Amino acid sequence: MKKLFHAALIAGSLACSTAAVAEKYPRIADAVAFAPEADHTAAATSLVWVNKPGAAKGVRRVVIPFFQVQFVVDSDTSASAGTASSTMKVRLVGPTSEQMQAMTDRLYDRLVQDLTAAGLEVVPTEQARAYGNFAKLQDGGKVSGTRVDGHQGVNSLFFAPHGMTFYFLPTQDIAYTGAGSFGGFGTAMLPPKEQGLMTESDAAVLGFRAVVDFAQLSNNNKVPLRMLRSTARTKASATIAIRPIATQLWLMTPQAKPGVTDMQNRMRFEVQAPLLVDTDAITAMTDARTGGDRRSEALGNALGMLMGGGSSKLRKYDVNVDPEVWARDVEASLNGVEAMFVARLRGEL
Repeated sequence: MKKLFHAALIAGSLACSTAAVAEKYPRIADAVAFAPEADHTAAATSLVWVNKPGAAKGVRRVVIPFFQVQFVVDSDTSASAGTASSTMKVRLVGPTSEQMQAMTDRLYDRLVQDLTAAGLEVVPTEQARAYGNFAKLQDGGKVSGTRVDGHQGVNSLFFAPHGMTFYFLPTQDIAYTGAGSFGGFGTAMLPPKEQGLMTESDAAVLGFRAVVDFAQLSNNNKVPLRMLRSTARTKASATIAIRPIATQLWLMTPQAKPGVTDMQNRMRFEVQAPLLVDTDAITAMTDARTGGDRRSEALGNALGMLMGGGSSKLRKYDVNVDPEVWARDVEASLNGVEAMFVARLRGEL
């Protein structure tokens, strides 16, 4: 990586538990450097896992009700040891919603173009709205650009292309989607609509999702016996990355039978390693604590000492990026991911 900033501290707070995963995946591979402008299609076999090989045989027509790009814009983590606590918060500074929307639109157009070049007929969105289930999926979705707060301190802006809306599926990680992956329109009611769309359109239903992050956060809460820990520690490192598992292309086809990795007939192509974007976009990682933050921390620690308790520490950082460089390199990296997905899909048709 050209730019890598680290911020670490000792202290703690509440643990951030790992969301339960109902599906069984292969082990996530180690992070790899990802050059934005490089041709990554040759790496598709090693970096993209397919859960149901052979399930795309015979597919000649696709309809796309699901396309979303998630940009993480702030996140936090915490740790605790005895009565001591620490909280780490980071925020992305620089990119605009307009940039995110524009690259989402272009990424969708690129996918349609590449699917067409692969010999697939892609049902235009205007035509697809004539199908009742497509209209229901879109009419019940969220407006592009909506902020969604995840369950593990991961807060994001979600974008869909060209006036489309976005929705969540039951298999999406709640750390990224919050309550959107539970109940109501966001979960159990959606796969039947997608299956209905597959039938009425006589086409495979295709979805695309990518997650762009800007920081890696960690804590030492996994160390057993909190009261016996000598320190509480949180860490943050700033690096632009495409997240694994959540970044995926999927196909709902009659051939993709329900199985361990997906209870619906959904064939998935998933990135299996964090892709660390090789970029000069990050310009600084700066202390974002306010005077009020510092005074509150000092007062709280003074009271804690008087009462025989531990200290509490708060660290807040702004990850500043050059918005033009960030947009250029993130878009090129997303294009590389899309190319890998289409390369794997070509091999399955």
